[in-house]
Amino acid sequence: MHTEITFLDGKAVTFDETADVKMTPHGLEVLQREGDEQIRVLFPWARIDRVTQRGVNVAAIYTY
Repeated sequence: MHTEITFLDGKAVTFDETADVKMTPHGLEVLQREGDEQIRVLFPWARIDRVTQRGVNVAAIYTY
């Protein structure tokens, strides 16, 4: 699923289908794997304005 995070300051970041995106009580957690390496980032809810997710059969927009 393609995910776009829009922050309160207007900046946005996108992640493609290879990223594992989870909504947690603390924020949006993104896990990106490439070969033997993996990167995990937590974006806190207090900085997020909107999360948009699009897939083959579904699209959702979450606003906070």
